Amino acid sequence: MKPLPFAFLLAAALHLIAASPAIAADKHAHDHAHKATPQGGRLLDKTEPHAEFVVEKDRAVTIHFYSEEMMPVAVTTQHVIVLADAKGVRTKVEFERKGDVLKSRTKLPEGDGYNLVVQFRQTPEAKPMNFRFKLDLSICGACKRAEYACTCEH
Repeated sequence: MKPLPFAFLLAAALHLIAASPAIAADKHAHDHAHKATPQGGRLLDKTEPHAEFVVEKDRAVTIHFYSEEMMPVAVTTQHVIVLADAKGVRTKVEFERKGDVLKSRTKLPEGDGYNLVVQFRQTPEAKPMNFRFKLDLSICGACKRAEYACTCEH
């Protein structure tokens, strides 16, 4: 068997290198897309019932709950805390039950572009599930949702 010419090997390597960003971009696009929610917020994956994180106009946060069919259900034993890391200042946002939802007792810090950690517990004693994302309140041109809750694959 004859060895492959150097030019062929070089062309194959360059092709793989050129394809890598496209593969990474495709994976990022898939990871970025979220299921659309009734209130325009971000669905917190793997919660039961499904929890939707919504930043209100006054910067308060509401957590809505939905069945598998995305029908509203009342909050029961769920417990949520949000940790906002804005410009190195960590703010803890706690929630209380208001009707069928959880409402934040305080508001998120001013600005956006900072990191959030949403700690979700099915019961107050349960191990938390942590959801990390950047708070980006700018509006997506395609789906018209806030970027933190964008449903597009871009």
